[in-house]
Amino acid sequence: MSQDVEELEALTKTLSSIYHFNKYQIEQIIKPRLLKYQTLTEQEWNLIPWYTKHIEDLKQCIEINHEFCSNLALTIAKDWGVSTDVDTWSPATDHEYEIVATTMLQLVRDWSDEGKLERDINYGKILQELQSLFPDKVERGKVKVLVPGCGLGRLVMELVINGFWTQGNEISYHMLLTSNYILNYCQFPHSNSIFPFLFKSSHLVKRLYQIRPVSIPDLSPFIINELQTKEPEIPYHDLMSITAGSFIDLYGPESSNLATTTEQFQVVVTSYFLDTASNIIDYLKTIHHCLEKNGYWINFGPLLWHFEGDFNSVQDQGAITIKKGLELSREDLIELIKNMGN
Repeated sequence: MSQDVEELEALTKTLSSIYHFNKYQIEQIIKPRLLKYQTLTEQEWNLIPWYTKHIEDLKQCIEINHEFCSNLALTIAKDWGVSTDVDTWSPATDHEYEIVATTMLQLVRDWSDEGKLERDINYGKILQELQSLFPDKVERGKVKVLVPGCGLGRLVMELVINGFWTQGNEISYHMLLTSNYILNYCQFPHSNSIFPFLFKSSHLVKRLYQIRPVSIPDLSPFIINELQTKEPEIPYHDLMSITAGSFIDLYGPESSNLATTTEQFQVVVTSYFLDTASNIIDYLKTIHHCLEKNGYWINFGPLLWHFEGDFNSVQDQGAITIKKGLELSREDLIELIKNMGN
């Protein structure tokens, strides 16, 4: 299978998982509840008279989610030059559907009022540091900032709003497609409602918490147009870009674009990114390679290593892919970073 065919299959699998997410939610949320309800006695039914109404509410929430997801998938398919005939798309696996569920929660963190407190702690500290380093907003457009693992693009947009030339990088199709939709097609604040908590039944004080809506985006990316009018001396429309692919492959010392990546960035910003590495040394080599001498690396986030609980997986060829095993402590990581600079 050629690389182009593999990429198209991966892309359409992602589109399928977004478009058909309602079917997955019906299978995982509605059907188990109906089956369990049918096993109860009439006396038990009388003890929970609200239960069937709650199931109907869940169904309605799933349909509203489908309105958002289907519009996203069809809009971005057309935007990316993919057929909008959903029957031609590769079928999604449960893993892809699970990523959609995670992406819905990520939308809450990055693009809703509910996520503001967390953003203020995370992105706020990053912005505060950059504002201190580069106090002249008009001059910030000359500062090239790279944000690997940019997710749904909110940090990239916040940096652009603050006048920095910013390039995000993301490998996940789910993140890329969703951020593309938010950044380019959500013209008005709070123009979409989603129900991201339908899978969460544990630790609820009230069942209404499970079906509460979240409106997105809290801030329209089209604010860039307003800023351009108010501050014409800052080229806002030229400050944002996002690349798709592996951070290591695109920006590392083995990159095919060495001329455009070697010491090209004055700042690298990593937010909730380092612990996604299966080999943290590769990440550090890449940061060291693309960051100019005397540049700044700003990091925020935990060391919740993503592959810590994974078993080594066997690929089609029978080779063992080792993703876990280099989960460092904070102390060891800092020592490694210092050694990388020598």
